[in-house]
Amino acid sequence: MTPDALWDHLPNLVAILVIFTVGVASPGPATLMILGTAMARGRAPAVALSFGVVLGSMAWASIAAWGFVAALQASAGLFMALKLAGGLYLIFLAARSWRSAFTAGTTAAPGSAGTGSLRRCFAQGLLLHLTNPKAPLVWLATLSVGVGETAPAAFLMIAILLCAIVAVTVFVGYAFLFSTQAASRFYLRVRRPIDGLLGALFGAAAFKILTYRSSW
Repeated sequence: MTPDALWDHLPNLVAILVIFTVGVASPGPATLMILGTAMARGRAPAVALSFGVVLGSMAWASIAAWGFVAALQASAGLFMALKLAGGLYLIFLAARSWRSAFTAGTTAAPGSAGTGSLRRCFAQGLLLHLTNPKAPLVWLATLSVGVGETAPAAFLMIAILLCAIVAVTVFVGYAFLFSTQAASRFYLRVRRPIDGLLGALFGAAAFKILTYRSSW
């Protein structure tokens, strides 16, 4: 893709990045899990979790970019299966959150990746995003705003790459911010109310996903 061709599509690229940045920075299941992991377990597990979330997001981006989401939308059974899996996983996170909220002591944050290796944290972040049935549809909407019929394949690759950079910056930034000693001390003081709030938010996210209806 030549620089002139990229310049022609620059407004579309800006639109994609703006929409994606707002979506990534907004509170959601992935953000809550990164926040909880950073405060309860520290920076490294939260960063590993962040990269898992980013990989899941980029996987959906690739699928959306090449039109596979259209097939997913056309299959009610496949969509329902993915929606059910995502909702059940969020219910599991909510239950763990509420259990932690009613447990005295300094247990790990409910919305965190729990105990285990960095590889496990990475896998849990990946699983969280891959089981979110709204993720591919959000990507389809994002790309449809900024991608015209004449957009070359190279433009899609550049857009996805830049979105990946944005996602890493935002999520890893959250991991660094909330893994500070000040954030950890704050969490230890108000752990149980925070865990209860995270449980409520995970539960609300599960309800929203399980009751979500596509437009087809």
